[in-house]
Amino acid sequence: MQPTFYRALTNTTIYVVLTVTILTILPIILAIILDSKFIKLKTLFRASLFMPALASTIVAGMIFRLMFGETDSGAANQILNWLGFDSVDWMFNAWSGMMLMVMLCVWKWLGVNILYFLAALQNVPEELYEASEIDGATIMQKFWYVTLPFLKPVTIFVVTISIINGFRMFEESYVFWPAGSPGNIGLTVVSYIYQQGIQQNDMGFGAAIGGYFNDHYLYR
Repeated sequence: MQPTFYRALTNTTIYVVLTVTILTILPIILAIILDSKFIKLKTLFRASLFMPALASTIVAGMIFRLMFGETDSGAANQILNWLGFDSVDWMFNAWSGMMLMVMLCVWKWLGVNILYFLAALQNVPEELYEASEIDGATIMQKFWYVTLPFLKPVTIFVVTISIINGFRMFEESYVFWPAGSPGNIGLTVVSYIYQQGIQQNDMGFGAAIGGYFNDHYLYR
C-alpha cells in the first residue's frame, strides 16, 4: 500500500499548496481591483463571478476534458499548434494533469473567494486611507498597513476552507480519470480510498487507507 499511498499523498499535498496559494493571493488582488472607484458595473461582475460555484464539478470537468483533449482537434492543442508549439497529452503527463485539476478548482471557487474579500474590504474605514495619503504613504504601504490587517480574518478563513477542501478533493480527479490515471498522476488520498473501497470492492482496505491517513497525518 505504501508506495501508492505516498504517491496519492504527494499529489494531494501539491494540489493543496497550489490551490491554497492561488485561491488566496489572486482573489485578494482581484477584489481590490473590483473595489476600486474606477470599476463600473460592480454588481454585474460580482454576480458573474459567483456563477461558476453553482455549476457541477462533473459537468465543468467534462467541458475541460473536451477543451484539453489529447488530439490535435482539442481547443487547447489547436491554440498551441497555432502558436507553433506541439500538441500536449494533457491527461497523460504529471505536470499537465495537476494543472488541469488546479485549474478546475480555481475556476469554480475563485469568484466565491473574491466575494469574501470584497465583503471584508467594505469594513476598511475610508478615513484610514485618507490619513495614510496625508502621511505620504505609497499604494503598497496602504495595502500592507491598512488593507491587509482588515483582511486577516477572512484570509485565515479562506486558507482554512481551502486546505480542508484540498485534502478531501475527489471530483476534480475522478472527472479526468474515472478508471484511474496513468501512473497514478491524478491519484489523491480520497480517490485512492474510492478506488480500493468501491471500485475494487475492498471496503476493509479502503477503511484502512483512511484510518492510516487520519492517524499518521491529520491527528498526529
